[in-house]
Amino acid sequence: MSELKDIFSKRKHPNIYSDEIIPTENDIRDIVTQAYPLVTSFRKAFAYEIHVLGPNKERSNELWKKCEGWKQQIDDDNYGDNAIQIKSMGMLHINTAPWTLIATPRVTEPNGFQNDVTGKSHWEFADYDFMNKNNRESGAIEIGMIAKMIMGFALQKGWDSGYCVCFPKTKARWQDYPFLKFYPTLIQTIGKATKYEYQCKTEKELELNTAPPLETIFKFYDSIKDDPFKGTSIEGKD
Repeated sequence: MSELKDIFSKRKHPNIYSDEIIPTENDIRDIVTQAYPLVTSFRKAFAYEIHVLGPNKERSNELWKKCEGWKQQIDDDNYGDNAIQIKSMGMLHINTAPWTLIATPRVTEPNGFQNDVTGKSHWEFADYDFMNKNNRESGAIEIGMIAKMIMGFALQKGWDSGYCVCFPKTKARWQDYPFLKFYPTLIQTIGKATKYEYQCKTEKELELNTAPPLETIFKFYDSIKDDPFKGTSIEGKD
């Protein structure tokens, strides 16, 4: 088994974190210090910032309530009386997380090279509206890449890590977080889990909760035998 596979095969989604075994600030700094140089960014913009909060159980509980409340509101709006009034198991890790990383977009200026080659007039990352709307998708890709790298180094050091993307998607709902200039793109937690999400499922639920086959996700084409460009157009609309 390769080292990379060995590291990520340890990953299980945390449900409850220990309040006794807690990473120190130096532990977290070491993780992000190793992760950051290994990721890339379009035009070296790194048009995001990651706010590292902890360790503070009360703050984690407040953040969890914000996320859970948002999820319940969405469920109520979409399903009305048929909405399921239960706490989301997938977000419980936030409630007990000793360390929480909140990733958001970041308005940024070009470095020396980009300023000379691209020119500041073509540097869209300095525009707040662009970063808040147009760049959300590509920015999320870069945030996802560094979050995965952070998770890898956390796992390597014996810690657990979880993700959450279910939270208020308007800046107005984050006024109690004055250091955030944008609403989050991703929330990541780090700690030592005492219980994992899979341990809260029955055997039957675990049997049903499977990923689709690899062939469903990855489509390989033999350009000689099968021309993928022949046939009907793609279904759906942009």
